[in-house]
Amino acid sequence: MRGTSHQVLQCSHAGDHIADTVELHLDDVEQFLWGRNTEKEAPVVRTILQKLEDRVFRGNDLRAAEILYAIATEAARDVLNLYLRHRKLFDQIAPRRKFLPSLFSIHPNTAAVTAQMLADSRLGTQTNHARQAGSRAYFVSDSPANVYARAVVVSVSFNRELLPVSCQQYGWKEFDRKEGVQTVVLPFPKYVEGLDLLPVTLTPESVMAYWRKGKEMILEEMPDFHLRPEWQNYRDRNYKAGAKAGAIQHAIFRDILSALKTIAGTNKRKSGAQSGVKGVEK
Repeated sequence: MRGTSHQVLQCSHAGDHIADTVELHLDDVEQFLWGRNTEKEAPVVRTILQKLEDRVFRGNDLRAAEILYAIATEAARDVLNLYLRHRKLFDQIAPRRKFLPSLFSIHPNTAAVTAQMLADSRLGTQTNHARQAGSRAYFVSDSPANVYARAVVVSVSFNRELLPVSCQQYGWKEFDRKEGVQTVVLPFPKYVEGLDLLPVTLTPESVMAYWRKGKEMILEEMPDFHLRPEWQNYRDRNYKAGAKAGAIQHAIFRDILSALKTIAGTNKRKSGAQSGVKGVEK
């Protein structure tokens, strides 16, 4: 869906926190609730939750909302129990997750325990977002350079292992037959070639490879991207008297490279080294 969080850029989110975190959420639950090799309880859980969510979303159903709340409370209490009484299991799970279900209650000790649980969880440190944890540049900032840099990272992730066009055409043909619609599968963009050679995770060592591929993506999709409205203030500020051919694009690409470095944690690592702080090993 197209969001409204930026007055010029048509961001690919609804502009609030819950929408922003949907991909992180899917990373955490998909293999357990949606994959082919899930436990037998997974379809039952999915069905119950989907029915309740639909009642809330479509009917503003108070009773359904109360049941959802109760289920979340029950599950969060079980996670707290895992932390307090089965710590070895918790320590194996939490660093590989991007969410920590937490229980907050009126009991005076709960807040302190849940705060310590978050600190002990090392949340996300063993995920592909380890270097982006807490990064406003990656998750929040809507500056054009950060938006473009995020788009490059997500495009690499989405398009690294595409099925051949023929396979996709066959799959959509079956879907169209069942749904009574018509889907057109277009040829892949040229930049898809070589995507599989990039590492899955953006790191300081892979920033330049991501940047080069990002330039291919941008120039193929939007050859005159520097004329788009999101760069208007940039052009006015830096090139009031005009510029040589390609100078504006070069300057923008330089800013996108800086954004990629920030998202990769390069700047964070340097500042930590300069202050004598030892960084967390990734």
